[in-house]
Amino acid sequence: MSDITNQNFFVGAPAVNPVQIALRAGIALALLIVGGVIALVGERLFGGGGALPSEVRVVPFQDWRVICSNAQGGCSLNLDVMRDTGGTLVSIVINDPKPGSTMSVTVPHGVLLDSGLGFSIGEEPMRVRPYETCNVQGCFAFITLDADTLKSLMANMGGQVTLVPANAMPVNIPFSLKGFTDGYAELQRATARRNSFFSFLSR
Repeated sequence: MSDITNQNFFVGAPAVNPVQIALRAGIALALLIVGGVIALVGERLFGGGGALPSEVRVVPFQDWRVICSNAQGGCSLNLDVMRDTGGTLVSIVINDPKPGSTMSVTVPHGVLLDSGLGFSIGEEPMRVRPYETCNVQGCFAFITLDADTLKSLMANMGGQVTLVPANAMPVNIPFSLKGFTDGYAELQRATARRNSFFSFLSR
């Protein structure tokens, strides 16, 4: 009687299908991955254990530095020319490394706006750019980062900003290009990382 019962049991059992097993395992793995991605997105969106929203990372490249801010959601390449007595005399910033974008040059208040801002690289002739506007940081003009300008910035060791203070003669302010090439390359990498979807999960 026992043998017959066991025989009937094994005869009635469904056959094991390897394809179905593999399919179920694949679905389970996919659900785990999706769940992990959703959890990471939730952490980044709602601040659960990720980087602080106000975190600022600064990477120096000789006289230049790349600054990445979670609060602003981007990176920039920066150079500050300081006064001997303290404070910033000229600030140069690139937010977008794409060729054809612009580089902002900010100088203190009190300049003659009609005279514009002079900008030169190495031994090249000075180009004059109009001031766009003034804010609490100072007055600024834009330099277009075309292919020739980028090439000059990378090939030279320094440049010069020329401004005209009110009731005074023009003032030439030299700036350094040491570290610009490496800093610009890092800005390109940082911008590419931040523009990719999965980099958002790893910030």
